[in-house]
Amino acid sequence: MKTPQAQPWYRQFWPWFIFSLPATAVIACMFTIYIAVQNSPNLVNDNYYQEGLSINERIKQDNRATELSLQANLIFSEQTGKLNVYLSGDTPPLDTLTLSIFAAGDAELDRSYSLKPINTNLFSGELPELPKGRFYISLEPQHREWRLLTETVLPRQETLVLGNNGAEQTASE
Repeated sequence: MKTPQAQPWYRQFWPWFIFSLPATAVIACMFTIYIAVQNSPNLVNDNYYQEGLSINERIKQDNRATELSLQANLIFSEQTGKLNVYLSGDTPPLDTLTLSIFAAGDAELDRSYSLKPINTNLFSGELPELPKGRFYISLEPQHREWRLLTETVLPRQETLVLGNNGAEQTASE
């Protein structure tokens, strides 16, 4: 009687099945690393130390806006592509105002606009296209003595009121 000869291991099913499980995990890991490197998030500021040091300066700006009793009414017009800002409070005449729009998680959506004075309390600037979503809006003069800050959803039809308490308010146009 002939005894069946054992096949070599590389011709068996089970060794290949067992080897394929870790090999699949290694390939999936490499693919995941590739995706992470290609699509790195920009949520973390590279200059976090300087940002941390400037927090006291921002608090001083907010407090100065409160001391001056500043309030700004922002009127967005999609038809004309303009933004008008009515500024009230105890502030000297200003050359320009800077309106900054910051997205919480995507730096690509951040925008900054320069607003020129029409008269002492009225400023105007061009807004080509507003991004859509929830944003922080900051308004400050060129010399950065004070700052008005709020959070809102864009685009919006109502007038946005930036008060000295930092809370978003709305008023009808």
